[in-house]
Amino acid sequence: MAEPKIAFVQDWLVDYGGAERCLELLCTLFPAAPIHTLFYDPGQFENSVIGDRIIHTTFLNRPLFRRRYRTFLALFPFAVEQLDLDEAEVVLSFSHSVAHGALVRSDALHLCYCHTPMRYAWDLYKPYLRLSGLTTGVRSWAARAVLHYIRQWDALAGRRVDAYAANSRNVARRIRRIYDRQATVIYPPVEVERFSPAKARGEAFLVVGRMVPYKRTDLAVVACTRLGLPLRVVGDGPEMERLKRLAGPTVSFLGRLPDAAVAEEMAQARALLFCGEEDFGIAPVEAQAAGTPVIAYARGGALETVVPPEGADFGAATGLFFEEPSAESLAQAMAEFDRKEHLFQTRAMTANAARFSADRYAREMREFVVTRYEAFRGGA
Repeated sequence: MAEPKIAFVQDWLVDYGGAERCLELLCTLFPAAPIHTLFYDPGQFENSVIGDRIIHTTFLNRPLFRRRYRTFLALFPFAVEQLDLDEAEVVLSFSHSVAHGALVRSDALHLCYCHTPMRYAWDLYKPYLRLSGLTTGVRSWAARAVLHYIRQWDALAGRRVDAYAANSRNVARRIRRIYDRQATVIYPPVEVERFSPAKARGEAFLVVGRMVPYKRTDLAVVACTRLGLPLRVVGDGPEMERLKRLAGPTVSFLGRLPDAAVAEEMAQARALLFCGEEDFGIAPVEAQAAGTPVIAYARGGALETVVPPEGADFGAATGLFFEEPSAESLAQAMAEFDRKEHLFQTRAMTANAARFSADRYAREMREFVVTRYEAFRGGA
C-alpha cells in the first residue's frame, strides 16, 4: 500500500519543548508532510527540521496574538477549524489544546497524539481562575462563560478523531473520562543519550524546570531550607522572586543553563526532586538516564516512570514518592531516601530510562499511523 499524503496539525509553534520534540521526530519519519498551526515563531526553530517545513498558519499568526496568545483562547476553536487540510489523506494532530478539533475530509483519517485534554478547561479549571485573579467580578464570569463554551466545543471535538494515542496512561485515563475514547499509550521521546552517569554523585539535591506555580518548586525550596540540605535550582520563570524569598542559605538558584550543563547537574545530583503533577514529566527520566534517583510527588506521569523499592526486584528501584503536596511530606520522603539510598543502583536507573528513548517513540508512532491507515483503507 502506497504511503498516504500526511499533514501535521500542532496547536502552536512559539517555543521549543517536549511537545515540539514529538512533532520534530515525526517530521523525520514523514519528510513530505506540511505543518498546520495556529501561529508560528520561526526564530525559535532555526536549528530544527520544523523550520525547514512548509508551515501553514491562521489569522492568529500576528505579533499581538503570539505575545499574548492565552488571552485569545476563545478564538482558538474557530481558528483551528479554518485550517485547510483538504489535500491530506491522513491528518496527525499533536494536541494539548485545540489541534484535535481540526476539520478533515470525511474520507480522510484523523489520528491524534494527545499530550493532554485542555487542562485549563478541565482539570485545572478552578486553579486557572485563581492563578489568573478571576475568582470574582465581571471578568470572572466572562472567563467562566468562555471556558464553559470551550469545554462544550472540546467534548464535541473529541468525537472527530478516528484514533487517539496518549503520552501516558495518566493522559489515557483523562481522554477516556472527558472524550469517552480509548487511547493507545505511546510515551514521548526523551533524549536519554544526552545523559551519562558520573563516577560519583554529589551531596546536593536538584530541581530542574520552569519556575511556574504548578511545578511546586516551592516544596523543594522550603523542605531543603528547613532541613539545612543543599539544593540546586535550574530554570527560571515568574515564580523565581517568590522562591528566592522562601529560600535559605543552602539553596542555590542557577537560572537557565545550556543542555550540557543541565546534563552535568543531573549526573552530579544526589537526587532529583520532582514536586509537581505532570502529564508525563521528562525530567525524572532524564535524571535516571544520568544515573540519579528521583523523589517525586505520587501523582501523574511520575507513577509510570519512577520505580519505588516496594514491589520492585532487588536492585531495580529508581526512586521514592511522597504522598501529599506539602514540604512536610517531601521532607519525610527525603528522610526515607537517606535510609534507602543504597538501594538505588546506576544500572537500574539507566535501564529504566532507556524505555523512553526517541527510537522507541519513532517506531511506535510509525506503527500507530501505518496500522490505523491500513485498517481504515481496508474498511473503506
